[in-house]
Parts: sequence; structure tokens; C-alpha cells
Amino acid sequence: MEIHLGVEAEFRPARKAHPGILVGDLDALAERLAAAGTEVAWDENFPAYRRFHAFDNVGNRLEFMTPA
Repeated sequence: MEIHLGVEAEFRPARKAHPGILVGDLDALAERLAAAGTEVAWDENFPAYRRFHAFDNVGNRLEFMTPA
């Protein structure tokens, strides 16, 4: 999957609104992002799913999740 994000002249990152991306190996993705220097913020407030949030390099919030 590819998600294309761009920066426009009057860009303001989406800090609350965000895509939720279902992934097969959440722990491996979290480890890979952390190894690349991206902060991973785990969130346990979504029943039946394990998930974390991270921000892309221009400040957009991204959610990655997998069924619990």
C-alpha cells in the first residue's frame, strides 16, 4: 500500500484527523519505525485492537493497528 501525502503552500499538518492503517505485524512495524528514529505512541483505548500512533516527517498523525 502507498499513501501519498503532500505539502501545499498553506500546509497545516493533521494532528487529530488521521488514516487508520490495518497491518499484519504491528510489533515489527513499531520496531522498524523506532529504529528509524520515529516516536511510536501505543494506545490501548480502542477495544479489540492493538494500535499505536506516529507522525510522518511533516507532522501528519498516522494510526497503525491490528486486531487483538
